[in-house]
Amino acid sequence: MADEWGFYERLTESEQMRILVNSGYKTEAPLTDYSELLSVTLNLYMVRNTSKSKKALIMQLEQYESKLEKWASSTFQAKYVGRINTATRLEFYYYTRKDAFSSEKFKQWMEAEWEFRAQNYVKEDAEWSFYHYLLPNGLEQLYVHNAHMIYALIHKGDNIGQPRNVYHWLLFREAKDRQEAQSVLQTMGYKIEKERATEADASYPFPLVISRFDDVKLDTVNKRVRELHGLITDHNGRYDGWGSSMKLTNIKKFRTNFRKLLGATLKRLSPGRR
Repeated sequence: MADEWGFYERLTESEQMRILVNSGYKTEAPLTDYSELLSVTLNLYMVRNTSKSKKALIMQLEQYESKLEKWASSTFQAKYVGRINTATRLEFYYYTRKDAFSSEKFKQWMEAEWEFRAQNYVKEDAEWSFYHYLLPNGLEQLYVHNAHMIYALIHKGDNIGQPRNVYHWLLFREAKDRQEAQSVLQTMGYKIEKERATEADASYPFPLVISRFDDVKLDTVNKRVRELHGLITDHNGRYDGWGSSMKLTNIKKFRTNFRKLLGATLKRLSPGRR
């Protein structure tokens, strides 16, 4: 089984959840020998009050997550499948063999590795129903894709908070559906990009490219994708993705320009042909 981690947000009637799930088990679940669900929950109020900064808090929680996964997998071969993060708690989920988990061993490990309390419970879940609950639906899968794209932009030095033209690709089954959606989109502040061609799909032969001047922060992109997904679903359409030009941060621009300048200088200094 290959790891295939995805991150997305899910809104319920009572709270906002940030979910990390390993979709790599999707085609294999349920694993016959792993019939029990283990949950470990941290109260974030207690941890947050002792952390000097948000960065320190994140680092502390990441270290705990890594240590817990290593201990659980080596001690009783637990399968780490996902995590739920809310404003008040952080929950880690594993599947284990029946009766493999030991509360006493967990207590001893916690006393050695973590200064705060953590709640744990084990329950029967042979069908892996909770794992399927963690898996993203169609819209949430788009959120996973958004997170991957934005992470890649940040990694390349993009200033995601800087507004730019963000393009969205929509596909429709019928020309009339596209026309109706186009009229609504214009009232919502989107620009119709008639000059930007896009490939049609056999099942959705009527494409439409739209744009909006936005930043590409995750919350912003998810909001746009959510409203567009809802609109085109009502018009027999399909959301086909988004894209934008990069806006480099100042330090990234400096490094890029410095490399160009250095390259040009070295080229002038090279002996060349004789």
